[in-house]
Amino acid sequence: MANTETGIQSTEEFDLEAWAEQKQARRQALYDTVEQMTDKTLSDPAALSAYLEAQARLGKTKVSNTLIILASKPEATQVMSFDDWHKRGRSVKKGESGFDILESKGEYERDDGTMGRNFDPKRVFDISQTYGRKVWERRTPPIKSALKALTTNTAVPVRLSDNVPQGIAAEYSQMDLVVYVARNAPDHDKFFAIARELARAEQGDNTFLCDCAANIVCLRYGVPAKHCERLPEEVTSMDTREKRGALDMVRDTAVSAMERVDRNLALERQKDEPERERA
Repeated sequence: MANTETGIQSTEEFDLEAWAEQKQARRQALYDTVEQMTDKTLSDPAALSAYLEAQARLGKTKVSNTLIILASKPEATQVMSFDDWHKRGRSVKKGESGFDILESKGEYERDDGTMGRNFDPKRVFDISQTYGRKVWERRTPPIKSALKALTTNTAVPVRLSDNVPQGIAAEYSQMDLVVYVARNAPDHDKFFAIARELARAEQGDNTFLCDCAANIVCLRYGVPAKHCERLPEEVTSMDTREKRGALDMVRDTAVSAMERVDRNLALERQKDEPERERA
């Protein structure tokens, strides 16, 4: 019988050492993929656009696994293990082999006293590789609802203004600690600019990385992204560790905004339900 996680045949003479070596090889292959994809993502505009779109689809997925998924199955939208899909009433289609991602196995203390994290390879399948019970699908909210959700309960105030420079839709004032929004800007432009300026208020004045975070949020809610045609030299010249840190910052900033938007959209739906029932 084959183990669904490792693919190794279960026999009376199970070779633990061989299994451990195979597992380490799978893990190292994933680490290598993350490193290669990190360099590629912050070196090539097309690769960066693909990453931002993938992170938007995959939501809270960690950067390392988003990069692995992007390299393994670029159009994936939802990935789970064989057993997790089974628990949700879905089965893996015959002939689908799946692919590995990294699964956290807890922390450990290094020799120098710092903390590290253990990871194991985990075999997963995209929803497109499965069939069965229908799963919940995200719906794109109307732009007015998305804007309201984006600007509710923010870390700094968001206010309409007639003094925002023409063509930028929104601007964060470090003096006032306020995001000012051009009153007559188109809603899609407002959404991107507000997401970018809230990222600037949270993370500092790195326009490129704030643009990246805003693009993820836009793509998540059906707002057209403003992809860059070239990457700044200060980004492309980073080493792999610095690039990974930049991607982590972008992802974390975007996730913070998406969590707020989702929470506010859910609260708005709860308010609307009693009104629909009375009607």
